[in-house]
Amino acid sequence: MADETPNVSNGSPARRSFAEEWSGRADDWAGRVLFPRLLGDPELSRRARLITRFGFLGFFFGVAYAAFYLAIGHQWGAGIIVICSLLYGLAPFLIRWTQSLALPGHLLSGIMAVGFTALCTVEGGMHGHAIAWLASVPLCALLLVDWNGARLWAAMSILCGTFVVAADFLGIKFPNTFDPSWLPVVTAAGYLGLIAFMFLLGVIFETSRERAFTKLRNTLSELENSNNQLVHLNNEKNEFLGIAAHDLKNPLTAIIGSAELITMAPNSPKVGKLATNISSAGKRMRDLITNLLDANAIEQGKFTSNLERCDLSALVAQSVEQNLPNATRKEITIQAFTPPGMWVVADKNATIQILDNLISNAVKYSPPKSTVLIATVESDGRISAEVKDHGPGLSDDDQKKLFRKFTRLSSKPTAGESSTGLGLSIVKRLAESMAGTVDCQSALGQGSTFAVRLPAAEPATALEEAA
Repeated sequence: MADETPNVSNGSPARRSFAEEWSGRADDWAGRVLFPRLLGDPELSRRARLITRFGFLGFFFGVAYAAFYLAIGHQWGAGIIVICSLLYGLAPFLIRWTQSLALPGHLLSGIMAVGFTALCTVEGGMHGHAIAWLASVPLCALLLVDWNGARLWAAMSILCGTFVVAADFLGIKFPNTFDPSWLPVVTAAGYLGLIAFMFLLGVIFETSRERAFTKLRNTLSELENSNNQLVHLNNEKNEFLGIAAHDLKNPLTAIIGSAELITMAPNSPKVGKLATNISSAGKRMRDLITNLLDANAIEQGKFTSNLERCDLSALVAQSVEQNLPNATRKEITIQAFTPPGMWVVADKNATIQILDNLISNAVKYSPPKSTVLIATVESDGRISAEVKDHGPGLSDDDQKKLFRKFTRLSSKPTAGESSTGLGLSIVKRLAESMAGTVDCQSALGQGSTFAVRLPAAEPATALEEAA
């Protein structure tokens, strides 16, 4: 049974009917000759092809009917059909001349409505086959023009049909302007021709739909392949980043440790200075790698927060201690106003990383012999750690892109320190992972204040305080 089912989607020439072959050839010819400028838009191209093939179909049907009517002496009918056929054949070329689909579509709809009404007046009114052709106009108009145009021609067809029917009710009889002996043949030709016309119209519509669906399916397939390739490349990038970062981090630890040991050895000042440079460069590389690893973990969704009850003031004090050497080298004073009992629900390691980033940035961008102020404040069920520096401040443009990845700001570190452009983006993601926020208030020449706000913890019980 499977062999008896035609495979329409594969486009095999052996399985295509004559109607489909004709429609496909007309479609290809129209695409190459009539409307090259419309091929860029899939919907406009589909409608242009539909109008073109519909016009050619009407022209060839009209030529056949005109020849038949002339053969039986039906001059009035032949004349009406010849005029309509010529206009039908003209409609597709209007697409190329006007580069518009509205005029050809309305022309074809109007030709059908007026032409079939005229045929009704010379072929017996509502008792002839032309009234049936008139009934097909709304469907054809729906395929050829937009919704508003289709409603217009549907209304016009109803009016034309009402005119023919009302005339019959009023006793106005439209004559058959041909030999009455040909009436059965003319009627049969009219209805059979209508059946064939509607079938071919369905073929036209179906081939257009199939072409559009095939293009859509191919496009979706290409898009899926592209997405899969991007996912694969992204995974490869993440794997490479992780491997490279880990492979670089291990020897850096050895380099930094060895440099620090050299600085403690009783050697000449020159050796000590070189060792200090090695240690400083190694630490910068280590910080870069750490940031890359953190960004990679967050990007892949591998970072998970271990939320617990933390003393934010104690974490601030720990972070200040870690940044004192850098501050001392620049003769920067760090003043912390952190009253005890500032408990938050947070991940300790992530919070330390946030605070370390904010404090190190404040030291990095503050001028020598200035002061960095840190304070913990409770407000509206949240506790914030605010870090204020006296650096150059941030412009409005810099503040808009402050928390984006790999963003370099116009402000520069005051002692040539390095910046990866990753720190603040990591800070934002880490804070959000703990249901917190981070923001900045700054103005050029007035320094900057960064604040991380975390949910406040419930007050400790007496047993917890004793522990």
